Amino acid sequence: MAKPSSFTQTTLNGSLQGSSHTTISDNKHRISKKPQPAKSKSKSKSKSTGPIDRILTDVILSIKPLHLGNIVSRQKNHEYRKYRLRDGVTRLWFYETGDGGAGRASITHIAVIPASIRHTPGFVPAEPFGIGNAEFNDGLKESKYGYPILELFELVQPVTLAEMKSRWGMGGAPMGWRYVERDLWEDRWGENQGGAEKVRRVF
Repeated sequence: MAKPSSFTQTTLNGSLQGSSHTTISDNKHRISKKPQPAKSKSKSKSKSTGPIDRILTDVILSIKPLHLGNIVSRQKNHEYRKYRLRDGVTRLWFYETGDGGAGRASITHIAVIPASIRHTPGFVPAEPFGIGNAEFNDGLKESKYGYPILELFELVQPVTLAEMKSRWGMGGAPMGWRYVERDLWEDRWGENQGGAEKVRRVF
């Protein structure tokens, strides 16, 4: 018995007649396939550094030995910078630069500042006297913001540049500012907020 011809025929004008589950185009059969579900992208195994891994109240800043010494002696009561730190930052971790051998090239001190006071030129109180305050108020400094220093602590074990690279994953001495990583914060400051085993109060 002869096989029945296809239910679908091509007319002279190219139109299709009849019905069939197979689509004919250019006299060639094309079998439609169900689309394959898109493969989900694999998540990166690398751990991203987000806010949970940083302490948003603490930042690291570089400072020259001369200026740090003036803060320690309380002759300098404000730290001046070109940038405005976000409200909520309350501690400055000072990285004392090597400065040709004059400095220790280490994070040596932690200064406590107000959570939201960021002075602009003309608004630093005249009293008590502090090195650089008058020049800042007169607009003679490149810095645009002043941070009052309320308290100062010295690390019992300074964080050397070598330790910053090898243990805490920093590429080198801080340029500008950066948040303190949680592991470093817990190791050198922690929840005890100035316990004698980690820091010593300067004032």
